[in-house]
Amino acid sequence: MRLSPDLRKVTCAVLLSVLAGCATAGGPAEPAAYADTACADLNAAIGATSKDISAAAISRGRIDHFNVPFWVPGGRSAVTALKDRQSSRIDTLEDGLAAQLAARRARCARP
Repeated sequence: MRLSPDLRKVTCAVLLSVLAGCATAGGPAEPAAYADTACADLNAAIGATSKDISAAAISRGRIDHFNVPFWVPGGRSAVTALKDRQSSRIDTLEDGLAAQLAARRARCARP
């Protein structure tokens, strides 16, 4: 069975949109960005970053367990690209979390 080029494009577009989910890009955090932040705000930022890391890891796991039909052209490479994008997003978020934790350790008293 041979698919028309238009049907291939539509199939790939649907597959990529399903696999991509609600991915958002986060920029790397600078430690100096948290220099004047209050401890309560640092705690809130750490919590939000941790939630983002968990959401990205769950999304990466869903992508990893998605069974791409053999007839989808480029399906396996699309899954690999999406997993790599989520992994790099997780790495970026973890770098930001490390900066936030370092700022909290330096500025905030331990209870």
